[in-house]
Amino acid sequence: MFGIGGFELFLILLFGFLVVGPDKLPEIATTIGKGIAKFRAAQDEMNGVLKGQVFDKDAEDPFKNPLDLLDNAAATAQKAGKEAKKTAEKAVEKAETFSERKARYDRERAEKKAAEKAAAEAAEKAAAEGAAPAEAAPAAEAAPAAEKPRPSAAELYGTNTKTEATVAAAQPEAAETGKGE
Repeated sequence: MFGIGGFELFLILLFGFLVVGPDKLPEIATTIGKGIAKFRAAQDEMNGVLKGQVFDKDAEDPFKNPLDLLDNAAATAQKAGKEAKKTAEKAVEKAETFSERKARYDRERAEKKAAEKAAAEAAEKAAAEGAAPAEAAPAAEAAPAAEKPRPSAAELYGTNTKTEATVAAAQPEAAETGKGE
């Protein structure tokens, strides 16, 4: 034990007995015993970690380098971060800005009004030529039926939080505006 023989150990205990005294020697011995027990428990725990996480007896290379594991985890995280960045960039590219959305709605509205104007002119032309009013009426009613309701603020701002009440309220207004024009 640590290269100490029996006689040397006896001398150490004798000097310890003389220096500390017979009353405190058992307390010191229990403290030293507890310290050695804690040291052995920590040593067993470290051996378990080494055997479980660093040593793999079934692998070609039984000793794993913990730094390689960290490098693999970092590479995986970096790859996932790049994929997430690409996905976010695609989402931003596909997102329609407010001004683009407004321009699109304005174009649709202008096309709709041009179609209504053409239908009205055709109806006037047919009426001027002496065609029956019954033939001109279906052409005038066809344009409001194809008309889309005006976009709400939620659609313009891109929130798209329409409720059923909003949709129901928008449909009668669209029918009224189509008849009034």
